[in-house]
Amino acid sequence: MTKIRCLIVDDEAVMIQRLTFFFDSISGNECRFELVGSAYSGDEGLQAAARLRPDIVITDIKMPGMDGITMIERMKESMPDTEFIILTAYQDFNYAKRAIHIHVADFIVKVPLNEEVLLQAMNHAAERIMASKREKERLFKLNMSVMNNRHRVFKQFFLELLRGEIKAEQAAEISLSYDLQLFQNHYCCMVIELNGYFSFVNQYPISDQKILKYGILNVIEETLLSYGPGFACEMEQNRFIAFASWPHSPSKKDSEEKSMELARAVIHHIRTYMKQSASLGISGPFKGWEGIMTAYKQALDACAEHYYNGMETIVTPMRRLPAAGGDPHAVRQHLQESLQMLYRNMESADEIKASLLQLKKIAEREMLQREAMTSLLKEFMLAARHRISQWKIQQTEEVAEGELLGYMTLAEQLDYVICYIEQHLILRDSPGSPAISKALEYIDRNLTERLTLQMIAAQANLAPAYFSSLFKKEMKESLVDYINRKKMEKAVELLKCENYSNYELCEAVGIMNESYFCTLFKQKTGSTPGKFRKQTT
Repeated sequence: MTKIRCLIVDDEAVMIQRLTFFFDSISGNECRFELVGSAYSGDEGLQAAARLRPDIVITDIKMPGMDGITMIERMKESMPDTEFIILTAYQDFNYAKRAIHIHVADFIVKVPLNEEVLLQAMNHAAERIMASKREKERLFKLNMSVMNNRHRVFKQFFLELLRGEIKAEQAAEISLSYDLQLFQNHYCCMVIELNGYFSFVNQYPISDQKILKYGILNVIEETLLSYGPGFACEMEQNRFIAFASWPHSPSKKDSEEKSMELARAVIHHIRTYMKQSASLGISGPFKGWEGIMTAYKQALDACAEHYYNGMETIVTPMRRLPAAGGDPHAVRQHLQESLQMLYRNMESADEIKASLLQLKKIAEREMLQREAMTSLLKEFMLAARHRISQWKIQQTEEVAEGELLGYMTLAEQLDYVICYIEQHLILRDSPGSPAISKALEYIDRNLTERLTLQMIAAQANLAPAYFSSLFKKEMKESLVDYINRKKMEKAVELLKCENYSNYELCEAVGIMNESYFCTLFKQKTGSTPGKFRKQTT
């Protein structure tokens, strides 16, 4: 039970001692009051209250220097929810009037002090405190509900606007009820996409996903408002739309600088406060409702470039890549060659992994549009599933191909495809224990996390000690060695694709100690990460 914190302020040491004994007499597990401090004057009382933040202050009126009523008035400025009980030896109507004016409910004569009356007054004050807390919680929940409904209304409004169901002139009229005045000035549109959306969906249950997305939306809005008028709303699975308003007509250069500064802040705050990664596509400056469709299309087209650029990228009108739309023939041919590898008796996924990583370079050279490249990968996955079905093993659910591939970058898509094939090769070649198969799947899905024996054994529904013994017997290596080997293989793959720092590699494979990572890397590869980088560049 949370205790009600009480402070005594009285210039008479005898009264403070008497009240201290009173609190001692009512103390115990069932008592909801605790005495947190005492003071001998109004000035001391102010200092003690600022330090102790009491819920109830029991105070005398007449004290040297500042009187009790003045002290209460000063305390209420910074502690409006604190309750006050006045104890006085004086029946002075003027003091009573001042006490009533500042909403002090209990005015008790202390000579002689009736402890039952005091306890009754404290209980009344405690009920008022609890009622106030309940009301605040109710208002907070109501405010959250209003904010949530506001976001829903904005989302529906903009979806209809961007689909052309609401015309610009209608939007201007409707917006008056929403108090959306920013479109009267110059503005830019931002489309914010969550990076690593496949991992996001697999890591969090749906309820937590909603909470995190709501938190991300609030972070975006707070960041926008710190720069000027603006608002944001969620548009679809991994995408938010935001508008930032400029007070005057900006040049292209000014708009670029303002947009970049704001975009960097949005990315930084999402990473810092929500532990998520995001990329942004930004439009040029526009004015009026009639420009919204064009602004959104610009920002959305800029967002499409994240597909090749990778994590936490910012694309503005002045930072665009050459137009996408190369020849898909080379990509399709390479995918067919990779598929043929599944029809050979491969001992591991290394060969097909290397082929698919080579595909990334071909795709970046051809620069196909996101939709075209994703469509080719979906075709490949459909054919791969057909081949794997012939191995007579249970396949994972077909979720990502239909829904999530479209929300991934190229690197994420290839990582998913490689992981899928590798998992099923492991299942095909597994010695046969369902428990070990489950564990291997779990390890492969969570290589970026810090894995423990207890976590993995729980996935296999076995006691840790027995699982550890079974794993070593069937896999011919210890669980720790297996996990470290897989993490280092992952690190090697990453270094072959890009020049990551040791810190970035540690983050990517779930090893917190950089020195330990370097030791493991050298043990597994015979080379330090630095030398390996030089060899592969």
